[in-house]
Amino acid sequence: MSVLTLADAAKQATIAIRVKDRDKMIAFYKDTIGFALKREENTLAIMGVKENDRQYLWLEESPRAAEHFGEVKKLKQYTIAVSNVEELSDIYYRLKQASYPVVQTSYDDKARILVDDPEGNRLEIIADMNEKQLENDKQLLALATKKATKLSQDTLLQQIQINVTTPEKEIDFLQNNLGFYLGNNNSATRSAKNSDLEIVLEKTDNQLVDAESAEVLGLEIVRFVVTSDVLEGIQKHLAKIGRDFYIDKKQTILTVYDPAGIEWWFVLKNDK
Repeated sequence: MSVLTLADAAKQATIAIRVKDRDKMIAFYKDTIGFALKREENTLAIMGVKENDRQYLWLEESPRAAEHFGEVKKLKQYTIAVSNVEELSDIYYRLKQASYPVVQTSYDDKARILVDDPEGNRLEIIADMNEKQLENDKQLLALATKKATKLSQDTLLQQIQINVTTPEKEIDFLQNNLGFYLGNNNSATRSAKNSDLEIVLEKTDNQLVDAESAEVLGLEIVRFVVTSDVLEGIQKHLAKIGRDFYIDKKQTILTVYDPAGIEWWFVLKNDK
C-alpha cells in the first residue's frame, strides 16, 4: 500500500463515478447519506452540500458500460469525513431506517461506517470521537438527533483508495507529473491538515482495473479546483516532461490520464 497526498488543491476535490441507474444512486446519496443534489446536466448528477458550491460527487449515467458488480475495479473505496459523531450517528440512523445493509462499523481512532452504494462502490464515512469514546453501534445510534437529514458544510472528501496493477507507475505519475508527495503508510500518522486528500494505492493482479474507464462502471475522474498559479504550474511541468494533456482555449480546465486510465482534472477556481 502506498499513500500519497496533495495539499494544495485538495480543498475542493470531486470524484466522478460511472453508474448504471442514476436515479437509484441519487436517491441513495441524497436521502440516505445526506448529500444535496446541486444540479443535473444531461447524464450527469452533481452532488454536494446545501451551504456551499463544492462538488463532492459526480454520478454519470452510462447504461452501456460493463457492470462487473462484485468484481475488483479501479475504485477500492473512498472516504468522507463529517463534522462530528452526532452527524455520523444521524447517517447511521438513516441507514437503519432504510434497512440498508452496513458492511462494517468500528470505533478505534475514529468512528467509522463502511457501506456499499447500490452499485457496489464502497464508501467509508468517518468522524472524530473527541471526548466521546464510543465502543459499539448502540452508543453511536443513541447520539442521533433524528432531525438532521443533510450533510453539513464541514464534510470533506478525505481519501480515495485505487486498485492498480503497477503501483510504481502510478506513484511515478502522481509524484513526478502532478506533484503529490509520498506519505506514511500508517493511517494513524496521517497529515494533521484536514484539507489534505490522500490517494491510497492498492496492488491487485486483476486486469479489469486496467480497462478503459468509459467501458466499465465505477471511478472515472478525480477533479480538483485550483488557483491559476497551480494550474499554470501543472501545465508548464507536463509540457516540459512531454506528458500528453488537454487544456481548453480559455486555460480553465486541464485534464490528463494516469497509467490506470483514470482522468485527472484541474479546474480554475472562480473567485467571483
